[in-house]
Amino acid sequence: MSYTWVKTFIEDLALQPNGRLRMDCPSCHKKNTLSVSDDGYQRMYNCFSANCDVKGVTGKRLTPTNSRSVFEKKSEPSVKHKVSDFQLPTTFVPLSRNQKAVDYVRSVNSYQAYLDNRVDIMYDIRFDRVAFLVKNKGRVVDAVGRTLTNNKPKWYRYGRSNHPFICGRGNVLFIVEDCPSSCSISHVCKVMALMGTNLLDSHIEVIKKHTKVVVALDKDATNKALEMSRKISQYVNCSVAFLTDDLKNLKDTDRERFVRKHID
Repeated sequence: MSYTWVKTFIEDLALQPNGRLRMDCPSCHKKNTLSVSDDGYQRMYNCFSANCDVKGVTGKRLTPTNSRSVFEKKSEPSVKHKVSDFQLPTTFVPLSRNQKAVDYVRSVNSYQAYLDNRVDIMYDIRFDRVAFLVKNKGRVVDAVGRTLTNNKPKWYRYGRSNHPFICGRGNVLFIVEDCPSSCSISHVCKVMALMGTNLLDSHIEVIKKHTKVVVALDKDATNKALEMSRKISQYVNCSVAFLTDDLKNLKDTDRERFVRKHID
């Protein structure tokens, strides 16, 4: 197999010298078909699926620092990081490499935003997550991954920037909970995803730059939306759009009609 992303995936596995590992193949996704062994100098890997040609040898040796997973790094002692410290994990590959990831992005009405370059979305081959890239002034400062399995957590933030996910353009800002909801209406207005229901001080700095703000959280967070609107109103004209259905699940015409009703 000549794909460099597969070799990178093998090199980044947290496998000790003289260790062996059996796992799902990142290429064909067949369960428990990939065998990886480390002899202390190199790693040999082979997928036993009949329809997969993933196999080879890597010569790169790992250090204790870069052999740990993204999730393991989260549990390390707290240190102060700058936003610029964030680097894309080597396990991120183009979204098109995984059909299941593409299908998910389509299902939450975010694929058109991806095609129109309003948002950058990738696939994490190691943790089987769709990764929405968070940008600040065009520079990637973080990423938010949504699992495609039943693994916890459902959503995972790779960095520590606290910067919101933003896409679309305009002077009116819609505030929603998650990245897919943001993508689904980004052709109509500018949208900010809180990636939760908490409003941070860093969010306020972004909000102040707009002439009008509309808070549209999920139905079960109505009280939170009202509280948030009162706080934002100290800085800019703000209202609440009451949702009965999740934005990303609405039909295209219903979604656009709902948004324009609140921004026009």
